[in-house]
Formats: sequence, structure tokens, C-alpha cells
Amino acid sequence: MPRKQPAKRAIKRDTQQIFDLILKRIIKSSNVAVIQLINALFDTDYPLDSTVEYPNTENVSRKLRRLMSDMIIIINGVHAYHLEAEIGDDLEIVIRMFEYGFAEALRTKKFLNDGQNPPKISVKFPDAKIIYWESSENTPDEVILSVKFPGGAEHDYVVGTVKFLNFEIKDIEEKKLVLLLPFHVLKLRKIIASAKNSTQLTELGAEMKMLIDNIIAAVDRAVEKNLMTKADGRAVIEYTGMLYKQLYQGYDELKEADIMLKDKILTYSEEAELRGIEKGIEKGIEKGREEGIEKGIEKGIEKGIAKVARSMLADGLSLEAIRKYTGLSKEDILAIS
Repeated sequence: MPRKQPAKRAIKRDTQQIFDLILKRIIKSSNVAVIQLINALFDTDYPLDSTVEYPNTENVSRKLRRLMSDMIIIINGVHAYHLEAEIGDDLEIVIRMFEYGFAEALRTKKFLNDGQNPPKISVKFPDAKIIYWESSENTPDEVILSVKFPGGAEHDYVVGTVKFLNFEIKDIEEKKLVLLLPFHVLKLRKIIASAKNSTQLTELGAEMKMLIDNIIAAVDRAVEKNLMTKADGRAVIEYTGMLYKQLYQGYDELKEADIMLKDKILTYSEEAELRGIEKGIEKGIEKGREEGIEKGIEKGIEKGIAKVARSMLADGLSLEAIRKYTGLSKEDILAIS
């Protein structure tokens, strides 16, 4: 039978928290993977060897309240981007983003004191994007915050949105959003929550198994194409497992998909261990080869010196002269003779 579900508000709060934490970890993946994510979300074309920085985004407001967003990324030391995400259609997220963005703009403010009167201070907001993990027909393509200034000036703070579950896995691969694959486990959440009996859940379990299998295959392809590192791939699978546990823990009918994720994580661990062993063996062989060459050279030199000493003895040179020119001791010279 389906398990008893907690209150919807509690589910959203807990799930939103773990989704935020995982997104914050994901955007600190390898530079190659993060650059592709930024290019895909903001329609930019930064080279994959661009630098990626994460500024200290902790600020304190006048009311001594901490303002912190770990979702700001700086590319090539100049271009700033701000990501936030929501489970549903919470429009107030734009107000929070404006607050975080303003704090970041103040951090990078510039004083333009070139004789202007009045003097000017320049503040630049990061480019912003909201990812809605789940969306509805009411989810907007962009959200506008109209900012009114004294004197009648007004500016629209526009934030574009991404409706994540509108993408199939093949779309995610094509758009190079593979770092976000863990969040695709939300695909069946509402259907599973509304299942009325074990038979329906068993059928959904088979569908979930196929979904997880497709996520794993997409991650493998991304690693093979160098769209992410193997470390990124393992992290994506681990985060998928974490979110899966958060959403579907307690459903016996869905355990097979959970086992698949655990097996894949174990495979990545074993591969990493095997690569470590192989590198150790290669290093050992190389070191042995170098030592062998060194010993061979030393032995060759010794034989050459002995041959020269033997010739000198045959020519009647004194022991003292042979010692001087070969560096051999008198004992070694006598042994050669």
C-alpha cells in the first residue's frame, strides 16, 4: 500500500532544502562541466578553458541578517551569473534574487570619480536565471520586478526562467545540461504520490527503473564525450541517489531503481580504485625502468674504466698513474690485473 504522505508544505520545504544544497554542490563541479552549464542556461559561448570563480557571497544587512547565496559564478574574472531554483511557482524568489544580486553588485562596485559632478558609483547586477524544477501552465517564461526610484525613475529587473521538467533526458543531453540530471527524478513524483494501490506503484516502479537507467546512460555518455569528468559523473549519480531517497524512501515497489543507483555508485568507486592501482603500477614500472637504465649505465661505465685500466697496465704504466687517470683504488687496479 502507498505510504502515508507528510503534509505537502513539509515535503516542499524539506525537498527544496536538499535540492538547493545539491545545486550548490553541482555548480562547483569541474570547470568544463560548469562552463557548459552556464553556456546552456545563458546562451553564452565561453571557451571550455575559461576560469570559474565563486565569490564570497556572505553579507550582513542593516538588521544584522545574513544574506548569502552560494549560486553566484564568475567567468573569466568579469562576467557574473546568479542561479536560483524552486520546486513550484514561487514568484517571491525574484525578490530574494534581487536582494542577493544587489549584495553582489555592492561587493564589486566602482567609483567613477573622473571629475563628474555629482560623482557616480557603478554597481552591476549578475545575470540571473530561475530554474523551476516543477512547473505548471502558470509558470512564466520570465519574471519582472519593477524597481521604482525617487524622482519617478523606474527600471524592470527581468529574470528568465527554465522549466526543467519540460525537457526530456535527450533534450538535457543536447542542451548540455547534464549536470542537472539528478533533478530529473522529480519526473514521476506527483504521479507516484497520487497512486492508489500497490499494483499502480509496481507499474510506476518499472517506469522509474527505466528513468534511472536513462539517467545513468546519459551520464556515461557525457563522461565518454568529455562533457564532464569521471569525478563529475560519479557526483551526479550520487546526487541522483540522494534526491531519489528524499523523494521515494519507503516505497517498496521502487527499490529496484534505488539498487541500480547504488550499484552504479559502487562501479564508479571500483573504477576509481582500479585507476589508482593502474597508475601505481605504471609509476612503479617507470621507476624500475629508470633505475634499471641508471644501473646499466653505471655498470657500463665501470666496465669501460676497468678495460682502460687493464690496457694501461699492459702498456706498463705505474699504479699511481692508472689511479690518477681512472679514479680506481690501488686494490681495484690489482684486482683487475
